[in-house]
Amino acid sequence: MGNDSGWSEGALEFSDVIKGALLHDVGKFIQRTGNEQRKTHQEIGAAWLKERGVPETVAVFAARHHGLLQQDLRREMVDAFAPPVNELVIVYEADNLSSGERPEKKGEGKWEHAVPLMSVFSKISLKHRAGQPVFNQCWSFHALAAGGEKLNFPGSYDAVRAGYGPDGYGRLLTPFTRDFEKIAPALPVDSLLMLLEKYTAGIPSETRVVEGKPESLPDVSLFDHLKTTAAIAACLYRYYEETRPEFREACIKEKILDRRDRRYMLVGGDFSGVQKFIYTISSKGALKTLRARSFFLELLTEHVISRLLNRMKLPRTNIIYSGGARFYLLAPATTGCRAALEELEAQINTYLYNTYRGRLYLALDKIEFAGNAFLPGNEGRRDIAGLWQDLAEGLREKKNRKFIGQIAGDPDGFWSPAGPEEKVCAVCHDEVSTTLPLTVFDDHEPVEVCPVCRRLYELGDELPGTKFIAACEKRLERASCVQIEDTYYAFYPAGKSFTPPPCRLLYVLNSWSIDDYLLPRAAQLFTADYAARQGRAYKGFDMLAEEAAGAERIGILRMDVDNLGHVFTCGLPGHERTFSRLSTLSRELTRFFKFHLNEICRGAGEGFQPFRLLPGRGERNVTVVYAGGDDLFVAGSWDQVVELAFDINFCFRRYTGRNPHLTISGGMVVHDAKHPLYRLAEMAGEAEERAKDNGRDSIALFYSTVPDFTADDRPLFTGTYKWSEAGRLVDEILKPAVSGLAEVKDGGKRVQFMFSKGFLHRLAAVTDIWRREGRLYLPRLAYILAREGEHNGLKNNRTWQEWKKRIYHTELIGCLRTAITWMELLSRRGTE
Repeated sequence: MGNDSGWSEGALEFSDVIKGALLHDVGKFIQRTGNEQRKTHQEIGAAWLKERGVPETVAVFAARHHGLLQQDLRREMVDAFAPPVNELVIVYEADNLSSGERPEKKGEGKWEHAVPLMSVFSKISLKHRAGQPVFNQCWSFHALAAGGEKLNFPGSYDAVRAGYGPDGYGRLLTPFTRDFEKIAPALPVDSLLMLLEKYTAGIPSETRVVEGKPESLPDVSLFDHLKTTAAIAACLYRYYEETRPEFREACIKEKILDRRDRRYMLVGGDFSGVQKFIYTISSKGALKTLRARSFFLELLTEHVISRLLNRMKLPRTNIIYSGGARFYLLAPATTGCRAALEELEAQINTYLYNTYRGRLYLALDKIEFAGNAFLPGNEGRRDIAGLWQDLAEGLREKKNRKFIGQIAGDPDGFWSPAGPEEKVCAVCHDEVSTTLPLTVFDDHEPVEVCPVCRRLYELGDELPGTKFIAACEKRLERASCVQIEDTYYAFYPAGKSFTPPPCRLLYVLNSWSIDDYLLPRAAQLFTADYAARQGRAYKGFDMLAEEAAGAERIGILRMDVDNLGHVFTCGLPGHERTFSRLSTLSRELTRFFKFHLNEICRGAGEGFQPFRLLPGRGERNVTVVYAGGDDLFVAGSWDQVVELAFDINFCFRRYTGRNPHLTISGGMVVHDAKHPLYRLAEMAGEAEERAKDNGRDSIALFYSTVPDFTADDRPLFTGTYKWSEAGRLVDEILKPAVSGLAEVKDGGKRVQFMFSKGFLHRLAAVTDIWRREGRLYLPRLAYILAREGEHNGLKNNRTWQEWKKRIYHTELIGCLRTAITWMELLSRRGTE
């Protein structure tokens, strides 16, 4: 074979294939530093790996993952087909299927190592416009890191291009090499996966550009290409391991390269009952319990993913998406994997049925496809986006037929009413046979709760400060544990010295530090865990209300991305719907909601200026209850929650390159801290739906579920606006009023306006008439404004005069009612 390192055919194992696939293009990273330009990236990558002690069984994939012509002098050294070895052909094929976007410009353009990575969001269009991207936005050159890292917003090509030169790559390669050497030569796959995402998610997988065609800029990162290559390679290896055991000895090159057989499965999982499980609880210790229940669902999702991957013998590279109690995996279409899906669906739902009395259900489904589906432009065949859509529809159908197997097995038990001995849990209100005492507040009597609610309440005490979660086979005496099936999840805080117990997997929360991944079986897990705290404990609703400016109220905010299903299935032009692009799109959205949301709540970084009506306020007094791959639920001091909504929209718009086809809508309600939590969640959900009904890209502020109505039965006041309208409300009415017509008192706790509360009420009455009858009573409005100016000595106040002019604008009168509500809440004292 022309190698002299002791490697021989037949010596490659599955782990070598996965590591080799993850590192096959590492030479591109090094090549772009400007060194060794005369060598290929294959040669550079293989040499770099071997210099760091990486075994030849892994480095060979960096050297030999391309196919060369017979006459090429380098063929013996760098060609996957000289002679063909099945494992090398597998990575060769996976590489080509992963890079399905590249044939679009095959034979065109030239290589430019300094070309920036275009944001995949730039290509999203729900109107299928031909031609160049909607907005040609590119990511700035960066490495991912937690804590203090500025939000990375894309910018124009010219603004970011300079960072992608040899010097930029050199500065990035130095810490990458240092971190890589800490895990070499063993290279645990999960540690390697984290490292590659940290350093290569912001650089392009290829750098060929066609002059005059901005749409030819690369939009798939090197990380996404490496990860999807490893996922496809894992499927091919396991497929042939089961269906053609002789592939370890006999060459089956032609079979591997044949893309007509259905060798792959897109596997989907989706929990139902999530909303009721999280939100249908009493107000007793509500916020802590709410956060714990939300996190438990994330852990439950991870538990199912881990079980599936273990049964199918697949690495975590094959997780395509996980968030919002949903997940998608790539798996081989084998008898063993099909059986694993069927068995695990029955086992897990039996566990959920017995433990949570049917409140939670897991729909599992699959769709099988051939290799050609990875590639775009296949006439007459479903592409990967279409398959994703079909799978989502299959999951919806399964959720409509939940617990069919359990009902068939025990129909009498399923439908039988609760017995007289059943008790009612004080938290979830479920009827259970056993309850346990729980002291929610130190000065209150214990209440009786079910075992599940008690454990989740206790989990709320453990979550703040948790950094490691160990998945163990046995309950540990010295650790707080949560049990899911036969697995005990032990929680550990951050500390200088931590020795994990024997475990199946060690989750590391929200960390980009390679030192955390030197621990055995460490794997990355992101969660939006920002929370307002007092010491280590979460602040409760009462405290959040007390610390609000003005009225002592809490705010609840729910938001999610508009038209996300269409974005995934139709957003990319048909010839660009590739596996790598969809994987990139999924990862970028997940990163915003699970990683960047924490930074937005902190108001950290240089990427944006947080919206603050009142001066001198630090980090947001809010808690992220839940944030998935496309949506969120936040609770906190009402004034902080409403401001945060504007921050999130601003950052999301910047993050997606201000693409008009990628928008977010939300609903926000304000109430006292004692109001039933499930009703607050329902009201915020209704507010969010009102925003969606407003044509999306909207926000419903201070939503009321009992509005007055007009003569034709239209709601008089919903507080629902396009974000642009809400922005004018803030900039032209609220900010001038607070900064120029008010005094902030009580250490920022209350705003005293120069005009009276009676004036606000009279102004509100005029806006109500306008909303009810469609007429603006200018004489009445002029009288109210003139009288207030005279009465409070504002007649010669320049800010007042400018503010009055804005109120006369008919395009602002619709927003005025919400501005009045906002100002009125700011001017209150305490619970009044």
